[in-house]
Amino acid sequence: MKKIFIAVFLIMTTMIGLCGQSLEATTSDGKEVILNSTGTWKYVKVKKKTDLNPKDSNNWIITKTDEATGETISISKNTLIISSDGGESGFGIFMMKGSASSLILVIHVVGAGNCIDKGDKINILFTDGSGMELLSECDFNCKASAKVYFHGRLGKKDQLNQLKSKKIKTMRVWTRETWLEKDFTSENQDEFLNVINCLAK
Repeated sequence: MKKIFIAVFLIMTTMIGLCGQSLEATTSDGKEVILNSTGTWKYVKVKKKTDLNPKDSNNWIITKTDEATGETISISKNTLIISSDGGESGFGIFMMKGSASSLILVIHVVGAGNCIDKGDKINILFTDGSGMELLSECDFNCKASAKVYFHGRLGKKDQLNQLKSKKIKTMRVWTRETWLEKDFTSENQDEFLNVINCLAK
């Protein structure tokens, strides 16, 4: 494999020399590099989420208006992946806010059974040692989906304020079969806070 990579690298370097231009390539381990006409190369600098301005909503959410109804919806730009084993088990967290000012937290669970009942628990432990329990509010489904609705000033204001101000250390989501618990990385913690604060404005 190493010999193949070296051969491809030499061929590409020769081609670049002939053309006099830089070329982007991907190494066998998935890293992006720029091959220069001089035969040198450098890694492509990938912008990390930690480099993004947390106060700039454009970094975290997308807002769209339905032309037919005039309703505005804001959604998280990315699904937040909470997994320590490459996605074999964990959570995919997605947030959105409709024109009725209700914020919806959607948690997709992988690795603990697919069926979730209305009323199944979502336990959250914050880094300050405090905790919170939420309940899934969507109807029974076998799509591994739990949802929590925060409705303006009438619904779960205290819980929403905690989610907006505290970093999550651990989340546990219950399914019909069992439960799954995952720790948030510091990047997960920051992204969750940035997204929910942008949506809750």
